[in-house]
Amino acid sequence: MCAALTVLIAHSELSRAEVVPLAADVYSSRPTEKADDTADLLRRSREACEAGDVGKALKLATQVANTATEEAVVARRVLGYQQVDDRWAGRYAARRIERGEIWNRKYGWIDAAELSRYEAGERPLGRRWISVEEDARRHASIDDGWQVRTDHFRVVTNHSREAAAELSTRLEMLYQVWQQQFGGFALKPTDLLKRFDGKQIKGYRSKPFEVVYYRTRDEYNAILRRKQPRIEMTLGIYFDDLRETHFFAGNDQDPGTIYHEAVHQFFHESRRADRNVGATSNAWLIEGVACYFESLTEHPDAEGVLNYTIGTPSAGRLPAARHRLLVNDYYVPLAELSSLGIKDFQRRTDLPRLYSQSAGLATFLMQFEQGKYRPALVQTMQLLYAGRDEPSTLADLTGQSFAKLDREYRQYLEALPIETSTVSP
Repeated sequence: MCAALTVLIAHSELSRAEVVPLAADVYSSRPTEKADDTADLLRRSREACEAGDVGKALKLATQVANTATEEAVVARRVLGYQQVDDRWAGRYAARRIERGEIWNRKYGWIDAAELSRYEAGERPLGRRWISVEEDARRHASIDDGWQVRTDHFRVVTNHSREAAAELSTRLEMLYQVWQQQFGGFALKPTDLLKRFDGKQIKGYRSKPFEVVYYRTRDEYNAILRRKQPRIEMTLGIYFDDLRETHFFAGNDQDPGTIYHEAVHQFFHESRRADRNVGATSNAWLIEGVACYFESLTEHPDAEGVLNYTIGTPSAGRLPAARHRLLVNDYYVPLAELSSLGIKDFQRRTDLPRLYSQSAGLATFLMQFEQGKYRPALVQTMQLLYAGRDEPSTLADLTGQSFAKLDREYRQYLEALPIETSTVSP
């Protein structure tokens, strides 16, 4: 962990959050860090993998990956990267680099020799070059939008090439975070262990996560209204039948919504999902875990490098969850909550309050007593998306009664350093 971030999280509130390391790659440049304990960190990473905790293994490997050590080479392989010249990339990015292209945070993948023309306001069209204005006219419709591809995403937008590149970069960051939190959902420990032993993987998705990014909210509403009549109430949406997330640009957009809907996509498309996930039980977990990622918070350091925490007490819906339980005495017991299927959950008249409670419970399960319930939550999510969960699955896997989990959740919220007076009921 860099020194600046260590100082940053010394604050009592941030010390309750989980610091998320990010690996420097084509899409996320980060300074090389100094570390004297990389051999120990890599050993602990392998031990976590052997114990079945894939997320912890990936997180520890990421801490090693940004150092200039021999262990960093192994850590990079564990994370799915390969070295191309002096850069680290998945196989998709590596192929583009080998073709003489570069990733530019404004333009996406472009020919390195053409950067100066892009910066001069020109854009390629076949064998000739056109102005930025003409390029924009040609991509004014979402059906003719710009497409920016990364190792894990394809973003289509009629806003601008720059917007697509920026969103792609943000989503690649989010995917790193999701893998550290829920890596065991889709990746078997035995498969990860093979990377420690020398196996090189491709490190990209042959079928990328598809993302549609509209220029305006009005256009988003108009195009999607037939698919979702209440689209005006949303800031983003994931359609599991289309396997697409949809967002719009502008001041109304919320980064937390982007994280929330993209996480739905990660869970649904990272392993074979049942056609009716959450139909009979545990619907709260589908939304609660996605809401947990709304607490992902940026912390720029003095050099402008973005660091991240998740589960930050003042972020996302956690303040509302705390206020509603400890001030308003609102709480739906886990035994009752876990018995709700998706239709019953969505029909509740207290749905906004139930969303915040679900976010609070997910944060509790991820972070209580250094994450002791995290493996059980990951297993529950696996069974939930496979359609093999029961209302009692979470209690069975944690080895605790729902009543005890209810009590521990209250204790967890009571210990959080949040001013409830700043939260509306």
